[in-house]
Amino acid sequence: MARHEDPDRKRKVLLTLLVLGALCSLVGVGTFGAFSSTTSNSNNQFASGSVIIADNDAGSAMYSVSGKKPGDSVQACITLTYTGTLAADVKVYTTSTIGPLGQYLDMTIDKGSGSPTFPGCTGFSLQSNIFTGTLQSFASTHNVYSNGVLAYPGGQTQWNQNDTLVYRFTLTLQDNNNAQGLTTGLHAFTWEAQNQ
Repeated sequence: MARHEDPDRKRKVLLTLLVLGALCSLVGVGTFGAFSSTTSNSNNQFASGSVIIADNDAGSAMYSVSGKKPGDSVQACITLTYTGTLAADVKVYTTSTIGPLGQYLDMTIDKGSGSPTFPGCTGFSLQSNIFTGTLQSFASTHNVYSNGVLAYPGGQTQWNQNDTLVYRFTLTLQDNNNAQGLTTGLHAFTWEAQNQ
């Protein structure tokens, strides 16, 4: 039996496709005609703070002495200036190997104010003592930032931009016969600032 295609059916299918196509095109046109509004927030910026500390030694040693006898002392002052923008803690420590004389050198570190000319201490005004012991004990117990000796200017509890603090070091050779002919060798003190 032969199958006859109904011409009306073809027309209905075509008409349906045309209607669907027209509806789709209207929906597309409607999308471009939507209402809209915008707002913006401009001039945004993000800047980091800074942690900067410097001293007044101009690359010179605080002390370099020889031929000392028991009871002889050397005293030196160094001024630290903080120019960072973030509040900070400042600690002093040494990573140096001190040498055999270090155990026979009594050392004090005092904090204070004034404007002494490095390495002199004329004009130094004492605020408080921050370390008393031997040079060797300082090197053994204060050899990284985490165990460094903490000091603040005056009665403050942080360093702020443009703060200064003078550190006075006093080293005295003990009256001990075992100290004869010994040396400390070269050693350094490090001041490190870290923001709070």
